[in-house]
Amino acid sequence: MRHSLSASRRVPRLALCLLTTLSACRDGASAAAPAAPPSAEFVLSAGDSSFWVSSARGTINMRRAPLELAAADGRFYELYVADDDRSYESAVLVGQMVFRRDLVTGDSIMLYQDTVVSRLARLYGRLHPDDEPLRPTEEPSEDPRWTATSSLALDEVAGPFVSYSLHTDVERDDVAPWHTSRRGVLDIRTGRPATLAAVTGTAQGDVERARARVFQSTLDSVRASQDERGERAAAMLPFYRLDPASFSVTTLDGAPAVAYAIPGAGAGDAGHLLALAPIPIGEPAWWPAAMATLPVSSADGGRDVWRRGAYEVVVRYDARSGAALLALRDSTSREWALGRIPAPATRILWLDRPPLDSLWRRALDRAFEESSLYDETIRTAAYRARPRHRGAVQVRLPHRTPRVAPRRPARGGRA
Repeated sequence: MRHSLSASRRVPRLALCLLTTLSACRDGASAAAPAAPPSAEFVLSAGDSSFWVSSARGTINMRRAPLELAAADGRFYELYVADDDRSYESAVLVGQMVFRRDLVTGDSIMLYQDTVVSRLARLYGRLHPDDEPLRPTEEPSEDPRWTATSSLALDEVAGPFVSYSLHTDVERDDVAPWHTSRRGVLDIRTGRPATLAAVTGTAQGDVERARARVFQSTLDSVRASQDERGERAAAMLPFYRLDPASFSVTTLDGAPAVAYAIPGAGAGDAGHLLALAPIPIGEPAWWPAAMATLPVSSADGGRDVWRRGAYEVVVRYDARSGAALLALRDSTSREWALGRIPAPATRILWLDRPPLDSLWRRALDRAFEESSLYDETIRTAAYRARPRHRGAVQVRLPHRTPRVAPRRPARGGRA
């Protein structure tokens, strides 16, 4: 009887031991297998590059290219700046043009052409009929009679609009050197400069009245300034004239706004812009789609976050290095560090809802591949993702140096 009771006690004890062992095995297996990152796909604009990030089946891929991408009316475009070279044998005359290229068709449309240099080129041709236009393979004189070069920078992309800043320097043998600056906005959809009505919608009248007030307030403030810098600025006021088209699209306290800059033309400070305070424009029809591409910034400016359903894209800025760290975060705050990117990160084009179809995927892949022809490097990375609860681990990005297509170097401008 004692033997039977002892055996009956051993059986549950053995079963309990087996259950404990199995449970420990399950816990160990669970701890060994890292959690899968959330499914995601997007293109992040940061610095002078675009980063194509896709996450699926536990693997995150990140690809970098020197592209400025934009989306409008359901289509993807590359935006780029090219030289408008109108040089002669004894004159360096290089303006700037802005193009949009449809990623599927490959067709390019000119959105903007610098007219300052083109006008000077026509004037030079009339004044110097004996000089010959420069051929593509020729170099100009080392001591040209005239030099006129423009530098155009693409600034913020806001929905279907892209802002730009243009500066032109002019040196001639018959007049004193001078320069000029201006801003503007281009409509990616129409392929033309954007009107204030297109940007502001029903708020146009309110914006125009606010512009007049802000302009007058700025002039009064400059005139009243007593320091040396203010006195110099006051001396330049006769050179400034309000140009209704010299504005850019920006944000003010997280809402859309326009920022006017009064163009200048002349020597010294007279050729610089006189910036006005941004003017809110309400919420025009294009804003909701544009707002989805923009981050929410921390109060100290050290972090930007884009929220997308069950996941977030996080960019943390390093003030010391000037770079930023990109990470993907799930709904439980687990993070997957993707690597360092240039600062600032400005906007995201979402590719996952709705998912990118095969036509646009091939077009985007081709655009990233072709970008290797006009940049020194193209970087790709693929790794088996591991979550990080705190801190961040840099992903090493192997790179290759592709074959660079020969091209004539820009003279005085940038492409």
